[in-house]
Amino acid sequence: MIAAESTELFVGPRTALLQVVRLSSPLLTGPVHAHVSGPGLRSPRHGGSLAHGPFGYELGVDVSEHPPGAVVPAQVVVRSSAGEETCAFSLVVGSPGWTVHLVGHVAADAPFAALRAHLDLALTDRAYRFAVTSVELLQPYWDTFPEHRSLLLRLVAEGRVEVVGAESTVVGVQPVLSSLPAGLPLRGSLAEASRAVYSSFLRLRAGAAAPHVMLPVGDAREAPDPLVMAIHHDWSARYTWPRVVCSLPRDYYVRGSVPVPRAAADDSPAAVFASHASRLTGAAFPVAALSRAAVAHPREAFDLQSEVVSRSLRALTSTVESSVVVWNPAASACTDIVSVHLPYARNVHVESDGVVLPTLVDGVTVTFLARDVPARGWRTYSLVEDDVDHGWKRGYGTEIASTHYVLSYDPIASLVAVDGPMLEAPRLVGPISVWHSEVGEKMVGSTTVVLWNGVGHLGPSALVGVLGSRSPSCGTLPSVASRLTLAGPALGPASPEVTPVFARYWLHEPAPLGGLPANVRLEVLGPALLRVVVVSDGEAFSGVVRLSLPPGWSASWDSMPVSVPAGGHVSAEVRLVAPRTPGCHPVRAVLEGLPFEVYDVALLGVPEWDGDDPVEVLWVASTPSSVSVRPGSSALVRIVVASGAHGDLPVQARLLSPRPTWELVGPFCVGGLLPAQGRLPLDFTFEAPPWATPGRWSAVVRVTAGPLVRTTAPITLEVAD
Repeated sequence: MIAAESTELFVGPRTALLQVVRLSSPLLTGPVHAHVSGPGLRSPRHGGSLAHGPFGYELGVDVSEHPPGAVVPAQVVVRSSAGEETCAFSLVVGSPGWTVHLVGHVAADAPFAALRAHLDLALTDRAYRFAVTSVELLQPYWDTFPEHRSLLLRLVAEGRVEVVGAESTVVGVQPVLSSLPAGLPLRGSLAEASRAVYSSFLRLRAGAAAPHVMLPVGDAREAPDPLVMAIHHDWSARYTWPRVVCSLPRDYYVRGSVPVPRAAADDSPAAVFASHASRLTGAAFPVAALSRAAVAHPREAFDLQSEVVSRSLRALTSTVESSVVVWNPAASACTDIVSVHLPYARNVHVESDGVVLPTLVDGVTVTFLARDVPARGWRTYSLVEDDVDHGWKRGYGTEIASTHYVLSYDPIASLVAVDGPMLEAPRLVGPISVWHSEVGEKMVGSTTVVLWNGVGHLGPSALVGVLGSRSPSCGTLPSVASRLTLAGPALGPASPEVTPVFARYWLHEPAPLGGLPANVRLEVLGPALLRVVVVSDGEAFSGVVRLSLPPGWSASWDSMPVSVPAGGHVSAEVRLVAPRTPGCHPVRAVLEGLPFEVYDVALLGVPEWDGDDPVEVLWVASTPSSVSVRPGSSALVRIVVASGAHGDLPVQARLLSPRPTWELVGPFCVGGLLPAQGRLPLDFTFEAPPWATPGRWSAVVRVTAGPLVRTTAPITLEVAD
C-alpha cells in the first residue's frame, strides 16, 4: 500500500523550485520510479530512480501554477520491482523561503569542558556558531583561562560566538536576548535528527511573524552534538527550502527582521523606589545591589531588595511617628491592606483627610485599608490617639467572611471551602477559632488565614507603609520635579559584607556584589610547584599577591607586586619546600589592591606515612537540633566547624530556610577564619519581633571553605506561643 504526502521541503534552483512529495510503502524495493499528475502539477515521467532521503522516497513536483496553501487533488504512480501502484492524495502547496536557525548553546552552569568543546568545534568547522547563555559562565572561564581570551574575542568579532543574558562585563558585547528556550536534543541517526528538526520547524512556524524560526539544539551543559553540523551540511546538499543553518540568536532576530523581544524592565519595588530616590536626593542608584539581586539566591535577593526599599523610602519620607506614608511601586493605582509597626504600643486609629478609617491595632502593629494610592506614588494617613478598642475580638462558629470571600471550615473532613472569586482554598487543620476586627476576620488553626475587607487576594500586600510624613499628602513620584542636591545617603550596599571572596566564586554562587575587576588563581603544576595567575577584567590593575603558607612550608617568594594591563593577565611560578608532616596543607594566594580581598586556595597533600585514614579537612562539629524564641525575644543559632588541615581556611556559611523565616533569622551569610586543626563558631541571630506569628520551620547551614562544601543536619526554628 503506497502512501503519498506533500511536505514543506523544496529542491532545485530557486528559479525553478520543485516541492517534495514523500512516498512510503513497506513493499517498495529496488529502484523506485514515480510521477505525480494533477491540475497544474508536473513531474518527470521518465526520470531516474528516486533517492531515499530522511523522509522516505522523495519526488520533486512543479507547483509553480498554484499559490502557497492551495490544496490540489493529485495522483501518484509508483513503479518498483514489486510492480506498479497508484495513489490519490491532496497536495498542499508549500511555502518556500523559510530558514531554520539551529543555535548551539552553553548554559551558565555547564562545566568548563563543555565550553572548551564548543570552542574546539568552532575551530574545527568554521560554519559552527554558538551562544553562551550567561556571562556567569563566560566570566569564570575568562578568569580561569586568560590564554583563551584572544580566541574568544576573535570568535565574537567574527560573529561566531554570542553572549546571551546579562550585560557582558567581559567581552563588552551587548547581548540581543535575555535568555534562550530549552534546546532540542538530537538523538539517533542523522536521518532521525533531521526529522526532529523538521517537526520542530512545522510546530514553530505557526506562530512566526517572519519566515524564520530559531531552534536551540543540544544539551546546553554538554559538548555540542556532532549531528548539529552534520545536519547543517547534509541538509544544504539535499534541500533548497527551508534552509537549515547553524546560527546565532542575532542572526534570527536581526537578519530575519524578527522583532527583538524587549528586555524586561526592572519594575520591582526596589528599582522603582531607588530610581526616584536617586533622582530626588542625588544618591547613587544601587546598581551593584540590584544587579546582584537579579542572579543571587532568593534569600540574598530578598535581603538586598528589602534594604534598597528601606533606604530609598527613608530618603523619601520625613521621620515622624504621628502619621503613615503608604507607598505604591506599581504602575497603576492600588487599593490594598497596609500594616506598620510602632516603636511602642499605642491605642490609635487611622484617619485620612479627617475621615476615621476602620483600624486594627494588634500589639504594636496597626493595620488598615489604603484606598486608591496613586501609581508610583504615595498617600499620607494620620495616626490619632483614642480610647477605643481596635483589637481582635473572639467570635463563634466555623466561618469568616470579607467583602470578597466567605471561608467555611468542615471539622469532620478537616477541609476548607471558599465562596467568592476564584481562590485556592487554604489548608487548615483544627481545632480552629475565629476572630473579628474592623478591618477583617481571621481563622486560626494549624495556620492562620485572614480575610481583609476590600482585598481580593490572600497574598502579601503590594503597598508599603512607612512611619513618617510627606507633603503634599498625596502624589506621584514621576510628577515631582528633579532638583539639584548634594549626594544623599547610599541607597544600597556596594560590596560584599563577608570577605575575603573566594576567587572561584562560581563553584558556590554568582559573582559577588560589586563584581571582581581583578582575580587571582593558583595552578598546581607539581607537588612543590605552583603558578600564580592574576587577571584583569576591566581597567589596568596594580596590586600585590601575598602567599599564606602553612606552618613548616617555605616558598621561593611570599609577596609579589603585580601590574596587569586592561583585560590582560600576568603569571609567576613559585617553588615550595614542604615539611614531612602528613595531611592536607592549604596554600592561599591573596590578591590585595581591590576594595576587598580575593583569595584562591590550593589544597596540597603530604602523603600519610603510617597507613591510617587521612584526617577530614573540614567538618561540622556542632549543630543545634532546635532553637526556640518567643515574640519580642532573640537567640543565637550557633554552629561550630572544625578542620584537620595544617593551615588556616577562610570560611563562609549561609543559612538556608523557608520564606516565612527570612525576616526572622539572619544574616544570610557569615564568615570567619578557621584556624589550622582548630574550630570556629559561626553565629546567626533568630529574632522574633513582638508582632511575629508562632510557627515552626526547618533550616540548614551550608558551609564553604574554598572548594570544600559541607551542610549541617536540619535545625528546627520555632517561634513559640
